[in-house]
Amino acid sequence: SLQMRTTHKVSVWPVGLVGGRRYERPLVENGKVVGWYTGWRADRPFAIDMAGFAVSLQVILSNPKAVFKRRGSQPGMQESDFLKQITTVEELEPKANNCTKVLVWHTRTEKVDLGNEPKYQLDTVKIEV
Repeated sequence: SLQMRTTHKVSVWPVGLVGGRRYERPLVENGKVVGWYTGWRADRPFAIDMAGFAVSLQVILSNPKAVFKRRGSQPGMQESDFLKQITTVEELEPKANNCTKVLVWHTRTEKVDLGNEPKYQLDTVKIEV
């Protein structure tokens, strides 16, 4: 997406069909990420799917010791373990109209599981998936 190209450090956006929900997204107030709309472990430092962020090459080059662990992270913590090494939640750059548009989908070659989708609309915005 063209929006990824404007990433200064680390940018974020919603992801459709992920975590047993229609979508998950960063919650944004006044242009800053303040929390997470997620169906699983909202207490994670970065409750985000791998498809929901981009990192500037400059950040990667200036943090050569930052690693994305294939092993050694708790389930669902790989993204948080990586992002903690290079940024803070306060520094995240929300894209996709303040994280209110789904432009990326988490797809698999299997039937979509919406087992964590809330029965009633819990998000403060209506997002088309």
